[in-house]
Amino acid sequence: EHLKVAWMFRTGKAGSEGVPIVVDGVMYLTAPDGVYALVPETGELLWKHDATPTALRGLAYWKGTGRLHSRLFAGNGHFLLALDVTTGKPAAGFGNEGRVDLKAGVLGDLKDGRYALESPPAVFGDIVITGCSNGEGSPSAGAYGDIRGWDAKTGRLVWTFHTVPRPGEAGSETW
Repeated sequence: EHLKVAWMFRTGKAGSEGVPIVVDGVMYLTAPDGVYALVPETGELLWKHDATPTALRGLAYWKGTGRLHSRLFAGNGHFLLALDVTTGKPAAGFGNEGRVDLKAGVLGDLKDGRYALESPPAVFGDIVITGCSNGEGSPSAGAYGDIRGWDAKTGRLVWTFHTVPRPGEAGSETW
């Protein structure tokens, strides 16, 4: 038997590169203009969170706790965006109204610099792990490309791994 298209869903904005995720009977996906929740059997829209730009390469899921609903995490330019999966609204108590500014702490002596979360973060337990895209140019000319772990409940920075050693750290003399 031949496969047939069961349904199509159009966001109205081309460019998504992410693979949707399906959790507990709901499909979540990113598009250039936001995050969507759909019924996977029919493509019916459950909710949309408008956010521009939204990382095109997908999102991550955190299962929540007894007190907190599950959350989705996605890049929103230079922010880490946390959404409540039940409503699509910014997750209460996470960062500043559901977002954490990822530029904070990585600009060094720069006034500003390119910095974006374009790929989905990794979730391990209650830690959301982010990398970044800080441009294709020389690393010494842009923001630091630190790998960081954030508390999934609060958005508080838990740890940082410096991919380029800072002054006084082992290996900094080779830079």
